[in-house]
Amino acid sequence: MLSFFRKKMKIIMIVVAFVFSFSIFYGLGYSGFSKFSTTEKDKALLKVNGKRVDIITFNNIFSRLRQNFPERIKPSDILFLQNMALSQTIDFSIMLDEAQKKVRVSRDELNEALKQIAEQEKLKNISELKKAIESSHISWDRFKEMIKDDLLVKKINEKIYGSVEINPNDLREIKVSHILVKVKNEKDGDQKAKELIEKIKTAIQKGENFSVLAKKYSEDPGSKDKGGDLGFFSTGTMVKPFEDLAFSLKVSEIGGPVKTEYGYHIIKVVDARLKKIPGEKNIEAAVLKEKQNKAFQDWFYEIKKNAKVEILDPSLKALDLRFKGQIADAIAEYNKAIADNPNNAYYRLFLGLLYEDTKNLKQAISQYKEAIRLETADPTIYLVLGKAYLKNSQKDLAVSQFKRASLIAGDDKLMHKDLEKEFLDLGLKPLALAEKQEIVRIEKRELFEDSLRKNSGKVSDKIVTD
Repeated sequence: MLSFFRKKMKIIMIVVAFVFSFSIFYGLGYSGFSKFSTTEKDKALLKVNGKRVDIITFNNIFSRLRQNFPERIKPSDILFLQNMALSQTIDFSIMLDEAQKKVRVSRDELNEALKQIAEQEKLKNISELKKAIESSHISWDRFKEMIKDDLLVKKINEKIYGSVEINPNDLREIKVSHILVKVKNEKDGDQKAKELIEKIKTAIQKGENFSVLAKKYSEDPGSKDKGGDLGFFSTGTMVKPFEDLAFSLKVSEIGGPVKTEYGYHIIKVVDARLKKIPGEKNIEAAVLKEKQNKAFQDWFYEIKKNAKVEILDPSLKALDLRFKGQIADAIAEYNKAIADNPNNAYYRLFLGLLYEDTKNLKQAISQYKEAIRLETADPTIYLVLGKAYLKNSQKDLAVSQFKRASLIAGDDKLMHKDLEKEFLDLGLKPLALAEKQEIVRIEKRELFEDSLRKNSGKVSDKIVTD
């Protein structure tokens, strides 16, 4: 999920893509948070370790995620995307907070990044970039801050990855057998376990068979009946004390006892071989990448575990609660969001979806109708309301909403396809045929426009040649 943070300049390009398409489709046909006023855009959506995170950061990440999906998607998918964006906004902000403590971005590094962005956007210089940014209703200082933040996160990622090295043990796998004696939760439990493991070790030193002793004494249910056989494993697989001892032994050598959280172990290395990774030819590079990823995951797990996250925006808090299954609390937060922004139709829509998930169709339909009152030009809401009517066994009302959706769908081919399917499912062939005719009309127009574009390109080429 976090791999995009580790690619050079990737984050910066994401920011630029967002700024140059700031009015990008946010939800179902609305600009969502980007409809907020300048003051509202400055409002903190959440706090991470006491530091505010504004709407621009969230919209930036949402826009990147949105580009991976079709032009129009279901409202429930939008909620899923919003939840992903919220999660990644939190993750990014946690990393940024840590980066601000550990690394620095110089003025020269920032200017070089701005220069690269200008070149990427085919602008002559940074001054032209500044004009373009400011025309997108984002201040130049805020944009530079965004780029600096991305550079900081990139740097801390590079620092984590760059700190990882591989050693010869990372390139091999060993086959190990062991005998485990657990420490009982009783008086002198540790001492008794120690005495037993030492007794077993003495028996091994006297020549008794390791496998036989494992079957007799080991308390590891997964390997006991196999004579203690754990099979092959590589570094980073077992608990550290066990692994450190195992990889320090030669083939056929026996070591221990060593204590871990599971108890006391005696270890025997049975075999060793070069590590194999299916589909990888350069094992050393693959192992390094694997080890770097683990180092990053361990690092991020620790900083996230200790981070303090406060979701301040009611709609995002509702979203978070919804996906945690806290439905009543989610409904309460959506109602707060509606009270704060009563003209936002999509808060009503999302609240309706929540009611629909809980089988409360009456409340869902009520919210969808209110959403349509606030936003009359979005055919998706009519489609959602129509489907809710169908679930509520109100076919005539459903058909009425589907017809209204068709009237305002215009050249939205995907909407007409959805409506064609709905009418066919209802056995309304004339209405389905009308949708099919709309689809054919749109496709003819698309072919015509495509032909014009191609011919325009040929004319331009001819002029240049002449």
